[in-house]
Amino acid sequence: MFAWFLFAWLMFAGSALAQLSPGPLSRAHTQFEGLKKCSECHELGNREVQERCLGCHQEIASQRTAGKGLHSRNDYARCVDCHTEHHGADYSLIHWQGGQESFDHKQAGWELTGGHAKLDCRKCHNADKVSDPEALRAKRKDLDRTFLGLPTACLECHGDHHRGQLKTGGIVRTCTECHTTAGWKPMVGFDHAKTAFPLSGRHLKVDCAKCHPALPVMAEDGKLPPTPRFAPVAHASCTDCHKDPHVGQLGPDCTKCHVTDGWKTITGTGFDHSRTKYPLQGRHAKVACAECHDDGRKKPAFAACRDCHRDAHQAGARQRPEWMTCENCHTVDAFTPARYGLEKHAKSAYPLRGAHQAVPCLLCHKPIKEAAERKAPYARAADLKPAAARCVDCHREPHDGQGDRFAVDAAAGACVVCHNEISWRQVAFDHDRAEFKLDGRHDKVACVACHKPVTAARTKERPGQKTLPFKVQEKHCAACHKDVHRDQFIDRPVAGTKAADCARCHVTTDWLAEKFDHEKDSRFPLRGGHEKVACARCHLPVSADQPRLLHYKPLEIECRACHVNPPAAQKGQS
Repeated sequence: MFAWFLFAWLMFAGSALAQLSPGPLSRAHTQFEGLKKCSECHELGNREVQERCLGCHQEIASQRTAGKGLHSRNDYARCVDCHTEHHGADYSLIHWQGGQESFDHKQAGWELTGGHAKLDCRKCHNADKVSDPEALRAKRKDLDRTFLGLPTACLECHGDHHRGQLKTGGIVRTCTECHTTAGWKPMVGFDHAKTAFPLSGRHLKVDCAKCHPALPVMAEDGKLPPTPRFAPVAHASCTDCHKDPHVGQLGPDCTKCHVTDGWKTITGTGFDHSRTKYPLQGRHAKVACAECHDDGRKKPAFAACRDCHRDAHQAGARQRPEWMTCENCHTVDAFTPARYGLEKHAKSAYPLRGAHQAVPCLLCHKPIKEAAERKAPYARAADLKPAAARCVDCHREPHDGQGDRFAVDAAAGACVVCHNEISWRQVAFDHDRAEFKLDGRHDKVACVACHKPVTAARTKERPGQKTLPFKVQEKHCAACHKDVHRDQFIDRPVAGTKAADCARCHVTTDWLAEKFDHEKDSRFPLRGGHEKVACARCHLPVSADQPRLLHYKPLEIECRACHVNPPAAQKGQS
């Protein structure tokens, strides 16, 4: 009986309690459990609890007032849309529309990008990350379940990997100036040009660790990974990083000579070479430093030109050390033209005279054969001692050696017998030494009138060159002069020829027949009145077309040939 009564009473009490409370509260609200505390959240006759929620959750009310955070949005204005109660102690008070994983974090005022978007919610929303945990605990917040209290500064979650090196004026620079949420590296936002040491030239290609080595790990660093030294890094002088190859001899400021494009690239204006024992002048001023200071040579030899330059004239091979004094002929302004003037040439074994003074040096001082087989610039090495004893050592001999028999000095050759150094065309030959002496009008005749040029056969040695022979094979008048008598005197030829012997009548002084004697040289001696008769009365033109061609022989010698009525023959004449 008692058992049945107890069961009936319990059933009645449970039914009555169910009519007054919809169910037990969550663990977070257990302090409001009981019928007497319903009014803590509910008003009689009003099911809405909005105002009472904000009365307790003042941190949410502050966000709404400030217009910040998820709860300040209009679509999250009603608390009961996301939070429901009376479902038991273990029931979650947050209802996620579409699930917690699909929540758009951008609505909370903090968009998740890059690596943040891949993290589990509790990776950030946990007790270790809350910036002011005591304040939340005072409000009975479970720090492992709440989504409040997280900071937004990178250092609050990630720690200062640079260990305070990047503080400027006591304020740590924002991490996002260099890094992004996509990854800690590369540092896409960092610009070294905005630092105290902008990178240029070869510095741009240097690995960061070369200048920024890792700091030693200290106990107070906790779990932070090793970090490079960013500041302070000594950079006021090049020698802070680079070894001075000049050992302080050229001063501490490397930038006077060098640039960051390369150690061997010299500005050419910074270093004053005139302060050294060898000031750079002329072409030397444009020579790259490495041309002289190569292989680590700090002080190259410079006492003589040959310390750097090869002997273009091979003077050593000719055992003429005086030629090795290059500055006697050349200057630092240029290798050519040579400064070896006429006054110096006059002291040599071959003084220049006449037209030779205007001849370019290389016409006589031709490239050495051995040098021509080498590469430039030595392929143009000039022979300083060319053969010059005779004219034919430099000049082509156009007479085929026919003048050698007139040479007075065999060493000098035959050319000097006729020619001089003033002009090749000034000829002064004593024709009396030849077989054909010049007299009369012949003495004024140009040489080439008789000694005519002859074109040589086109051979490899002398293709198409002309020669000027001395020997004239035929020396009689007809060989040079036209026979104006048209073979009328061919019956008396020059010995050994068929040409008329003009010299029997004519002389070289003029064209007149001064040597002709009508008594001896004709078959009609002029006697008596005939001696006074003009030649043209008997020797008439051959024809009217040729008035200058006179008829000399054969002529009739009978009187009737000229006289119509010849006088009777006198006694004693036949």
